[in-house]
Amino acid sequence: MLLTQLEIAVGNPTLKRKYSGDYGALKKKMEAINWNKIMYIPQEEKLIYFDQKTYRLPEAIVTMYADRVQHLDLSHNKLSSFDALERFPYLVELVLDNNYLTDEIIFPAQLNNVKLLSLNNNKFKNLDLLLTKLSLCFPELEYLSLLGNPACPCHLLNLKYTEYDYQKYRLYIIRHLPKLRILDGQRVKKMERDFVRCQLENYGETLDNDPNAVSGSAKQQQQQTNGTRKSNTLKHLYTTVSSGLGLGRKNPPVYSPLPETLREVGDHRGAYGRCRYRYVGAQSEGNRFILNNDL
Repeated sequence: MLLTQLEIAVGNPTLKRKYSGDYGALKKKMEAINWNKIMYIPQEEKLIYFDQKTYRLPEAIVTMYADRVQHLDLSHNKLSSFDALERFPYLVELVLDNNYLTDEIIFPAQLNNVKLLSLNNNKFKNLDLLLTKLSLCFPELEYLSLLGNPACPCHLLNLKYTEYDYQKYRLYIIRHLPKLRILDGQRVKKMERDFVRCQLENYGETLDNDPNAVSGSAKQQQQQTNGTRKSNTLKHLYTTVSSGLGLGRKNPPVYSPLPETLREVGDHRGAYGRCRYRYVGAQSEGNRFILNNDL
């Protein structure tokens, strides 16, 4: 529902009793906010604060809604400070699309409950630095979108990248954020997760926080039962996943001008008959009736 001046009027007696000490300062801050571009949906506990062209979240908004918001949309702003997000204890989804965010951004450290983070159409260039910040500040992250950033080599948005570049980018993020389920609007496939796990095991590493990982005792028991067969299985899986993702080497096709099969004598595919078309034009029409196949 749209927050109008009638719904959160500065003279509301409920707000006046709740903020009796700082009511004058709060009134000035609330009057400076464009309430026509703020939407709060109580059924979903969702707050949309969009297109305000502000550099930080207003104190009045934080004071009124910090303890009853799980979904926060701050799209189309110019936010550079996110200190106020630490006061949203129940935050689960955070949308920061179109905010001109750069690699210098600092996320709050107490956002352990956030599972969805959207950073589309920003200015992130250093993917390693961004993944380090996300792994530290959002340890439970399951949904991530980075489309429209220089660090995202999506071949559908930028023609200078290929599908192979984007696939390597996905595998790299899955390696650093193993709990991801959705990346850039696409489900993380089991094949991609197995490929990352196989690569790490070849280098003697493990995929931390992997939801499909086996526990320590079960893993030791599995190694004892499988024996030397494990290495052969990993190599086979590595080859299968590589070919499935299009990352393996492919033999070039052998070209031959000869037909694939030989015909028997008398096996003709020609036809003859009377032409049904009769040209009655008064003037020549050039090569109008010559097809490309006839050239």
